[in-house]
Amino acid sequence: MATWHYLAIAADGRELRGAAEAPDEREARRQILAQGLRLLEIGVDAAKSRGEPLRALADAFRMGLSVRASDLQMFYRQMQLMLRAGHTLLAALEASSRLARRPRLSRALDRCAERISAGSSFSAALAGEAAIFPRIAVKLVEAGEASGELDAVFERLALLTERRADVRRQALTALTYPTIILLAAIGVITLLVTTVIPRFSIFLQARGKSIPRLARLMMDAADWLTAWGGTLLLAALTGALALVLARRVPWVRLASDRVLLRVPLAGGTLMAASMAQISWTFGLLLKSRLTVLDALGSVGQVTSNAALAQAFARVADGVLEGKTLAAALERRPIPPLTRHMAAIGERSGEMETVLEALGAHYQKDLDARIKLLSSLIEPALTLIIGGVVAFVYIAFFQAVLAVSTGGG
Repeated sequence: MATWHYLAIAADGRELRGAAEAPDEREARRQILAQGLRLLEIGVDAAKSRGEPLRALADAFRMGLSVRASDLQMFYRQMQLMLRAGHTLLAALEASSRLARRPRLSRALDRCAERISAGSSFSAALAGEAAIFPRIAVKLVEAGEASGELDAVFERLALLTERRADVRRQALTALTYPTIILLAAIGVITLLVTTVIPRFSIFLQARGKSIPRLARLMMDAADWLTAWGGTLLLAALTGALALVLARRVPWVRLASDRVLLRVPLAGGTLMAASMAQISWTFGLLLKSRLTVLDALGSVGQVTSNAALAQAFARVADGVLEGKTLAAALERRPIPPLTRHMAAIGERSGEMETVLEALGAHYQKDLDARIKLLSSLIEPALTLIIGGVVAFVYIAFFQAVLAVSTGGG
């Protein structure tokens, strides 16, 4: 238990200084806010805190942990349930703060509660935590405040976060097995080059026999890799780092993302994943009674592809100029299907339903493309690894046969 000294403002405007006994700052803040005070400053008693260096170090480490999508999804679900059950907004925030698994999220919710107590709107309070809550969450909450449907908004946010997590999970699952095979191949080749082939070379040279051409080629390749392998690895790591740094330059990222969308198989997969997220997000924003223009300002942020994000930003400019949504969507690299579906939605007046169906279509397309990529990558890697191993074994037995028969 620590002593937390605070400076607060009472309901009548007087400044109050006091102390609260609590195990952590979150509990201390809760106690102070429960008294109806507006908290200005808070700090722990330094004399008592000196005896807990390990705990302070652990708390600092936990505070440094980033807030994951699963943490936000849990928060959205909790807020939906508590608001639907009749909790006030402040009570729901305080309960969510206590239930949060990440201290960083808990502190952010405490700060939001303080801002709301000071007279701020909920959306403005969330906007002050831009490092944790995405802009789309702020927009949806703002729409929920206007319509009085905050519980429905949090349900939609949870659903959107869950769908985005599913897309990422699919991509990671598809890449896991090929990555394991590739790492196994690198391990096998490294073992052959550093251990098996050098000993085999010494064995042949000790026999004083002429080495067959295939075996000589294998040993020359092993010698070259032994001499230049470190340089190649360093060059690969340097190239990867340079690529990561170069993508921080806006025009480089834009150009590389445009190229990625044109890569056979992989480009179609990236497009399907991005358009599934964009379609679902667009539909949810419209369902939450945002205007098409406001929704377009946020949908580009759900994709990591800069080319698509820029395209939807320009679509918003087109709508602002007076174009219909379907006409404004006629822009590369946005797929033509999106424009056709938007035209149907505008004619029928059911844009949200159309976008939901479009998102489901791209999700099915993504599933099929991931399965296709997996079915192509696995045999390709197997053939490459098998080819390397087969080359080594053929060269090995050819040389052994030459030595045993005295041939050259």
